[in-house]
Amino acid sequence: MHRSGTSLMTHWLHTCGLHIGDELLGADTGNENGHFEDLDFLNSHKALLKGRRLPDNGFIANPFKQLSSEEKDKLRDIISYKSAFNQEWGWKDPRTCLFLDVYNELIPGAFYFVVLRDYQSVISSLVYRMYKQSEKKYASKKGIPGFIWKYFIKKKKMKVLSKKYCQRFLQIWIAYNQAILQHIKRLPVHNYLVADYSILFDNDKLIFEYLVNTWGFTLHFFDFKNIYKAGQLNTSFNIDPYIKDKSLISKASYIEELLRQKSIFSHLKETLVAT
Repeated sequence: MHRSGTSLMTHWLHTCGLHIGDELLGADTGNENGHFEDLDFLNSHKALLKGRRLPDNGFIANPFKQLSSEEKDKLRDIISYKSAFNQEWGWKDPRTCLFLDVYNELIPGAFYFVVLRDYQSVISSLVYRMYKQSEKKYASKKGIPGFIWKYFIKKKKMKVLSKKYCQRFLQIWIAYNQAILQHIKRLPVHNYLVADYSILFDNDKLIFEYLVNTWGFTLHFFDFKNIYKAGQLNTSFNIDPYIKDKSLISKASYIEELLRQKSIFSHLKETLVAT
């Protein structure tokens, strides 16, 4: 899901030597170090969404029509090109969650690294990013517009955004993570890895060893602490008061718990018991 720490995780994988694209999306508000998204896949996903008159940021909570043969062929061409030049490679784009069935068909043996972040933190981050974008917009303004922002709009902006977007963002979080959960249930247990982004603070070697020893990737270890910068991830606030449909909170909590049960630590526990 968007704002789940995927840029941070992919930055680390890239530094460890994984090829994640020839041309990557740069930095902007909320991702000052870059998104680490392969523009070939990103632009293709955006085009597929635009072609259905859907927002190209992928902020949708409902499934849409399946891809045509021609659309699948375009994705297949990208995959073939990447594979021709790289023995090991991957990509990151949250919109991939909208096309998991297609990629399961096109790359049946793919490995999936699922970066999980709790719904409270994700929605908080999405709202805070919108706030920072507004702040950046008004920061350059002088005179009356700047005065109005500083003394009237700024104090109320987060609350206004929260009321307007929290429930919508929660619905999107549910849709993305539900799609992920349904997808990995169909995969062999060793073809996916679920980890909260925060696992890298103390367990980056554990993740690295899984990628190398279980998935067979040829990488070199890089200390995650040299990637992460203090304050890079926003702190969360309680979104519950802004959710009118309380059943969404229960649903999100349930999906989150099911995904946590499939985390890398569960894999290792099963392995140790079997041994």
